[in-house]
Amino acid sequence: MGLIQPPVRRISVRKLIAAAAVVLLAAGAVLYAVPHLRCGNIWADIRVLGDDGECVGTTDGSHVFDPDFTDIQARIAAENERVAGEVEGGADAVRVALLTQLTPTQESAMSPDQVLSSLEGAYVAQWRANHSRAIGDRTPLVQLVLANEGSRQEHWEPVVDRLVEMASEEPVPLLAVVGLGVSVQSTSDAAGRLSDNGIPMVSAVASADGLNDSARRGLVRVSPSNTDFVTALRGYTEAHDELETGILVYDQNAPDLFVSTLTDAFEAQMADFTQGIPPQPFSGTALDESPTPTLFASAAQNICQTEADMVFYAGRGVDLAGLVEALHTRSCVREPLTVFFAETGLSLREDEQMRGQLAEGNLTIVHAAASDPDWGAGGARGEPDGLAGFTEAYTENVGDTTGRLTNGYAMAHHDAVMTAVQAIRLYSREGGEGGDDPLRAEGARGALFRLNAGNVVRGATGDLSFSATRDGDPGGKPVPVFEIPGPGEAPAHDLYITPAE
Repeated sequence: MGLIQPPVRRISVRKLIAAAAVVLLAAGAVLYAVPHLRCGNIWADIRVLGDDGECVGTTDGSHVFDPDFTDIQARIAAENERVAGEVEGGADAVRVALLTQLTPTQESAMSPDQVLSSLEGAYVAQWRANHSRAIGDRTPLVQLVLANEGSRQEHWEPVVDRLVEMASEEPVPLLAVVGLGVSVQSTSDAAGRLSDNGIPMVSAVASADGLNDSARRGLVRVSPSNTDFVTALRGYTEAHDELETGILVYDQNAPDLFVSTLTDAFEAQMADFTQGIPPQPFSGTALDESPTPTLFASAAQNICQTEADMVFYAGRGVDLAGLVEALHTRSCVREPLTVFFAETGLSLREDEQMRGQLAEGNLTIVHAAASDPDWGAGGARGEPDGLAGFTEAYTENVGDTTGRLTNGYAMAHHDAVMTAVQAIRLYSREGGEGGDDPLRAEGARGALFRLNAGNVVRGATGDLSFSATRDGDPGGKPVPVFEIPGPGEAPAHDLYITPAE
């Protein structure tokens, strides 16, 4: 006889399908939960993305992106919670999102210290909007959303898609996005998607020419453009007859809208100094995931060969130290050399190593910036009337300003939030959509270009006005140019202020 087979248990097809569905749901839950749990909260809009495992997404401040941000994010979260309580009591409120690099590294285009300053400035603006009359009536109240798109802004798409969803959420819709990181292609792409969905934007430090309303409708900025920066630097050269010959040193890594448009601006405005002198390329480190070493040795040698007394540096601040290191031991060190540089702000004056190399190398850095580190100390040209209110609020709500404002990022992000809120409240004051209709992002976008004349933004970096003729670039913006190390005497050049029209 053969083997006796066990009786066959018959299972219905319906039960098999149900069991399979349970397994699939469980697997899906695990796939969803794991990346969220790695960032601390399965229910948060934060999850791990990318090879580096960055926690990317949006938060009310309760998810801390970096231990150094703990205190300022706690303050933002507390203010957001307070506003939520006011909404439950019948108050009107809107959301403004700070979209930027909230998991920076030392190699990022924005350093950890610059990001911390950005958070501090945005919070000071939120506090002033909700607790003072710096922008008139304190309504609607403002919640601040923190939106992290990664250290190189490579994860912008899911974050921006979430912000678009927030624009239609009630009772606290998202009406504006500020910050937007630095001048790279992903910033332009993110702005394009926000623009397509009618959401107004105010960039804080992105200065690339064309990264404004001319290309992305509804995008304005509080920073000078690269053309504005170089115009200010040109004024310096015209006031110093001893400067005769220049050489362009530019970052050839693509894509980087900041360095490419800064290169174009230098070529356009400094051509009479660089005729017949070939530009010197280098490979920058800020945007390259696997950067090659930044090599300035050949550029330094060529600078001596051309007998140039000026270097027009079209690169990011993270690579400036490498240039200074190469130049301070150049073969023609006996001849003075001036390096022209433009960026929102760097704490170069506090960098003792660089200051030593500047002295040893007979070097001077001439820096065009969005704010002057001497503002607030008394006597600096172009100090805005609105700086005092910002400084008072910063001291009261964040801490001592000593050494904290020199990089300019706190003031820039404060002004970006203030600009967005002022446009929102102007739109609200004019009646919004009418009747009991909720406020819409498209309406706030339309109010951006009414921020002029009697409605200028009294910012920490200037009395800023926005008109269609400037394509969203700020008018009335002082662009200070200062020397490092300082000359110890009154500057010879005129202060450049961006035109209102």
